Amino acid sequence: MSDAINITNRLHLSTFIQSARAQSALSDGDANTMWQSAWSLAASINTRVASSPLPPNPALLDIDLHDLWHTYWHGAINTAPDSPKLDRLALQIIQAREQGVLTREQTSETSRVSLEAMASNGQRLWTDLPFLVEDMAAHWTNGCAEMSSAQRLSGAQFLALLAAAGGAVDDAICGVGLVVLREALETPRPLGTLGAADGDPGRQIGGMSVADLLPAANVWLFTAGWKLVRLSDGGWEGGDGVGLGELVTSGRYRWEVPRHGGFSPQRWMWWLRRLDEIASKVEDGNADELGGFGAFVKGMMDNMLHIAAQTNGPVGQAAQQAGGMVRHRPQVRVLGPARP
Repeated sequence: MSDAINITNRLHLSTFIQSARAQSALSDGDANTMWQSAWSLAASINTRVASSPLPPNPALLDIDLHDLWHTYWHGAINTAPDSPKLDRLALQIIQAREQGVLTREQTSETSRVSLEAMASNGQRLWTDLPFLVEDMAAHWTNGCAEMSSAQRLSGAQFLALLAAAGGAVDDAICGVGLVVLREALETPRPLGTLGAADGDPGRQIGGMSVADLLPAANVWLFTAGWKLVRLSDGGWEGGDGVGLGELVTSGRYRWEVPRHGGFSPQRWMWWLRRLDEIASKVEDGNADELGGFGAFVKGMMDNMLHIAAQTNGPVGQAAQQAGGMVRHRPQVRVLGPARP
């Protein structure tokens, strides 16, 4: 069978597998076993590379990897955000990376060479986790609006866990966190109210409120908080050009935030001020209708200040010197509204 026919058949199979696993994870919810399916697929990739008499085919490896990340994503978004099962999913990806470069030995009568398994983009299995960042960013960007509030929170928690553990080369997955924070805090939106919401395939990101997106932003600021502070201290400019939101570029503190985007102490402080502004607006509204929104926002601020207080870099110093930033109440863990 020619390589072209083999790849075509494998693509058809991939479409079926991805659809079946997405439906299975959704129907099984928190009891889903996508972690087993993903672990089995990763083991299968290892076995095929090690036992094949031919060099690894990058095009086939690409399909396997896209299937693998798809399985992890759907396992994650259908798992409760505070469940240890999410930690297991993230840990499995770190374990895969720690296998190092996947190789196979090829021998002849005169030589012995070690062939590295590479994806078509030149990234190595497993050290570089090929396509992980691209696929996870696409899953979030294309699906966060239509997901239920529970799925959105779980997806954010999963990605933040990966970011906190250094799950991608050059911390590139933190670019997804930048997108989350920009959409929640830097983009003009109605405040809305906290609460559980079902998924809606027709929902668009432009029609979402601050309250819809804030729990996901809080997950990044809390679960990956130390990583984001470190990147801010270092002026990280990754994230494929994730620029500043409209509220930053046109607001009162616009000249303070570096125009290149990325993470910076100034942008981190802007987020803190923005939360303070949201809390004030919420307090001016009807507390009963807002359903604890104000307390949640204040808890987010406390989480940020709590992490910053444990550091001595530019972010920690700026938070310490900021006037008007008063701790509201101690927080240990605030993720988002109760799941339905």
